[in-house]
Parts: sequence; structure tokens; C-alpha cells
Amino acid sequence: MNILITGAKGNVGAYLCSVLSKSHTIYGLDKTQLNIMDKIATEKTLNELKPDFVIHTACITNKYICEYNEPLAYGVNTLGTLNIANCCNFLNIPILYLSSTDVYGDIKSSPYSEIDECIPINAYSKSKLGAEELIQTICTKYFILRSSNVFGGNDCFVRKLLKGKHTAIYLFSNPTLSITYIEDLTAVIQMLLATDKYGVYNYTNEGCLSKSQLINSIIELGNLNVPLIVNSDKLLSNIIKEPKYTCVNSSLIKDSLNIEIPPWNDRLKDYINKKN
Repeated sequence: MNILITGAKGNVGAYLCSVLSKSHTIYGLDKTQLNIMDKIATEKTLNELKPDFVIHTACITNKYICEYNEPLAYGVNTLGTLNIANCCNFLNIPILYLSSTDVYGDIKSSPYSEIDECIPINAYSKSKLGAEELIQTICTKYFILRSSNVFGGNDCFVRKLLKGKHTAIYLFSNPTLSITYIEDLTAVIQMLLATDKYGVYNYTNEGCLSKSQLINSIIELGNLNVPLIVNSDKLLSNIIKEPKYTCVNSSLIKDSLNIEIPPWNDRLKDYINKKN
């Protein structure tokens, strides 16, 4: 299969290019090779390559950049996705869009399912939901995969924490969340590519945890001799609104693909043990 992967220099995009190239022909394009905000250039590239499948990971993920430069956030995350979606629909190419569990917003304190209403609360998640809605409106062959806090690969938050020279780690918010191991995410994407079970899916590793629990687990498993200081800073919390709870129920994808999803703690331990 010939697969176009956008955002090929991002952590997830680069990992997908590396793994999928073992069994597929991969066109991995970064923003210097494909400006997705340029409608004509996007059409030209897809018409030339005519891939069998598009995996769309290109995105501004920095929530602070999105909040203080909303035109850029919507330009890349929403308008850029519109350009990709239009081409995919015109050329009858299935698209897999990597979205975020943040699109659900902050209205529940129990795991979200795909049928729950989405009420995003910041520019990042609004731009991602906008992209989802455009894909669902324009395309007939699409997978939307809502994931969160992806770790693994060469440039993830766990690796940065392990490699950083910290005297202390400060935490200014302590939401409840889920995390996703990049190996498991990639395996699920490969399975979806082989099906026509189009739709919207949640996918994270099993289990919910607080951010402090996550960081303490990384400290313990990585044998880091640094304290975690959980603080409350109203100034920082006012910079950007973030959901207090973003855990999801992944039963739909489990049933659709007939898979088991490993728990987060086992996969975090596996990843850190590989790095040590």
C-alpha cells in the first residue's frame, strides 16, 4: 500500500513512517515539503502521489501557541485538514486523522465514549474538533482516532523527563487523564488500515491516572532522584483552560478490532525499561 503521512517529522509521524515503511511504501512529508494550508499545493501533491491512504498527523499540538495565536491554530489544524480532506474525498482516498481526547471538553468525571457531546474549552481542542467535523462532513472514508498523551518514540514527554537535569519537578495542575503508548497506537492504526470500519474511535491505554501519579511513576521507574512538588498557581491556571478529566472508554475500538488494550502502567514500565 502507498501511504502518505503528514507531519512526518513530528514524534508520532516519524514513528509511523519508520514502522509502516517495513511493509508499505511511505511518503512522509513535513511542513517544508507539504504546506497543508496551501490548497493548490496540497491538491498538486496528492494528485501527483495518488496514495492509497492518508494518515494525517500534521498539527500544532502546543496548547499555549494555539491559545495565543488562534489564526495559526485554526489555519494549520482546521483549514489544513480541510484541504487534505477535500483532496481525499475527490480522489476517493481513505483518511485517518489523529485527533485528541481534549475535544470532549470538561463536562464529565467518568470516561467519555464516542457518542458523548464534545464541548472543547481551548483553542487547541476547538481547532481539532473543527477538523473532525470537516472530515465527517466532506469524506465518506475516514477514521478519526481520539488519543492523548502519546509516549514513546524519540521526542516524548517521558523521554524528556528522563533525560532532563532536574533539581525538582513542579506541577501546577493535576488533571485525571489517560496515556497512550506509541507502539500500541501504531499497531491499532495498522489494523484500521486493513479494514473499512470507518468512523470515530477513542484509543488510549487502559486505565486512568492523575498527572502527579504519572510523573511519580516516571520518577520511580526511571530511578530519578528528584522531588515532585505539586503546587497551585492561579496565574498559570488562568493562562489556558484545560480539562480536569480526559479519560475515555475505548470499548468501541476493542470490539471492532477484537483486541485487548494493555494497561498504561505495564506499557510505561516497558518503555522506560527499554530506555534504561
